Amino acid sequence: MSSLRPILPLILATVFSIIGLGIIVPVLPFQVTALGGEKGAAPLIFSAFSMAAVISAPVWGWLSDRIGRKPVLLASALATVLSYLWLANVEGLAEVYASRVMAGLAAGWFTAAAAYVSDVTSDADRAKGMGMLGAAFGVGFCIGPGLGAWAVGGDAPNYALPAYAAAGCAALGLLIAVLFVKEPARHSDDQIVRFATNVLRNNNISLLLVLHFTIHLVFTAMEGVFAIWAAAEFGLGAREVGYYLAFSGLITVLVQGGLVRRVVPIFGEARVIIFAAGTLTATMLAILIVDAPIMILLPMGLLAIGMGLHNPAMQSLLSQIAPKAMRGGTLGNAQSAQSFARILGPAWGAAVFSAFGPDSPFIIGAVIFVGATIFAYYLARRFPKTAV
Repeated sequence: MSSLRPILPLILATVFSIIGLGIIVPVLPFQVTALGGEKGAAPLIFSAFSMAAVISAPVWGWLSDRIGRKPVLLASALATVLSYLWLANVEGLAEVYASRVMAGLAAGWFTAAAAYVSDVTSDADRAKGMGMLGAAFGVGFCIGPGLGAWAVGGDAPNYALPAYAAAGCAALGLLIAVLFVKEPARHSDDQIVRFATNVLRNNNISLLLVLHFTIHLVFTAMEGVFAIWAAAEFGLGAREVGYYLAFSGLITVLVQGGLVRRVVPIFGEARVIIFAAGTLTATMLAILIVDAPIMILLPMGLLAIGMGLHNPAMQSLLSQIAPKAMRGGTLGNAQSAQSFARILGPAWGAAVFSAFGPDSPFIIGAVIFVGATIFAYYLARRFPKTAV
């Protein structure tokens, strides 16, 4: 039996979970401004979620090593459902932020899901499994923003309906996990205790986490300012932004559902990460030449290709160089690095946008990505193709 078969229920549950997240992503910045928040500060709603996730991700990773993957998946999904129901019933700006902090504290799904994939797949199938997990995110972000764009409406936005729809999708993911996701074989507790606190002492893991953080630092800045950039440059609203995000999600599905499985066995994870960083550099440059709404499709497509390659390749590489008993902790730290980037990314993107103009986050992002590409090339020499 293929080692990929046991992850199929998890992949389906992840699709519904990410559809829920995708529904509210294009809506949140506009909801913040509708409740009186400053337009330039609207991207900080993503930072609120990520600040909480930085705290919770290592804890969820440790718990998944300690008590099992499935209990963490279920607890995370249930708390996420509750956070969306709160978001649907907020009465002011402070509650919007508080509900997203709750969602960030509940953000243990991906850490446990990535560890689950690492547990049940063979070395030969691991990159494919991570690609399938990433494709689930792509499907979610393809369908979710489109649903969010439809649910929020046009001239008279309804911000409660997208949140209720997100809660329903997350609840479906929870139900699938309860019924069909089976707990993988556990590692011994003494190994877990010995290794869980030593993740960051591994030099190779630490360097990869620095690169992972840097990539997401710029990606989340672009993600955070995209809505206000589109509004400032072309007068686009939540509905139009949602459709562009849906397009990006579709490209991500194609990349992670097919391309990753073909290129990683040929080139190895480390070389794919180099190519991804170069593609993200091109993304920042492409957005600087956009002079009509239709041209936004170019940088959004490049962004989906770059991130669609980077994430599964990085997760696969981390899971392979980490000892089995510390995979959950390693992937939890990767999620924490990503979440920490999601705090700083929207914050610096919004600050630079307000101070220097709409194009400035992308100019700075291009410079950082050039450095990240060089750093990725340096790291690739540590991981020969045969080792990844």
